Amino acid sequence: MTPARAGLHLGTDRQGDAVSLPAPGPAGTRVGVLGESLFGRLFALRLLALGARVTAVSRVPEKWVLLQEAAGDRLQLVPSAAGWPAHEPEPPTVGDGPQVLVTDQRRAPSAAAADGQWRTVLHVTRSAPARSAFWSGADVVLALGASHAEAAGRVLGTDARRFTEELGDGEIALFRPGGRHVLRPDIAPAETELLTP
Repeated sequence: MTPARAGLHLGTDRQGDAVSLPAPGPAGTRVGVLGESLFGRLFALRLLALGARVTAVSRVPEKWVLLQEAAGDRLQLVPSAAGWPAHEPEPPTVGDGPQVLVTDQRRAPSAAAADGQWRTVLHVTRSAPARSAFWSGADVVLALGASHAEAAGRVLGTDARRFTEELGDGEIALFRPGGRHVLRPDIAPAETELLTP
């Protein structure tokens, strides 16, 4: 038997195969994203659809308004990550379900925030903070285009910088311990409406 690839769907690779993240999952997941805050909202939207409860700490809370209206109490906008998670992380459909923290603040969240079951923490920024325990311990790093090659190199080294430099228009580099991928994100028109107020 071949293991099923489950998780958060991001898009397809250059061969047309689906690319996903193992989140939410029974182990905590740290995701670092080099790029624009829009990806944080997309990530939150897709995890809400998987039954997660999302907490967002954003420099641009006004851009979350439509998504927050659609999600109701499953999405909380808060001024800081202090006290997160407010609910016990549990599997999907149990209690409050998995807990997700999405932040686009300059300062990275604590690396320990993702320690424990059914927790996912995403930090999206244009440049990873220097000497960040969160970024050095990230399970997944995404670079949202070739323009983020230098930042990818600072986080992951020269090979990651070169890999990211070779991205085409609309492509994303995804790095995880098992390898690296080029993906093209799949974004539905209905998602675009909620994500770009």
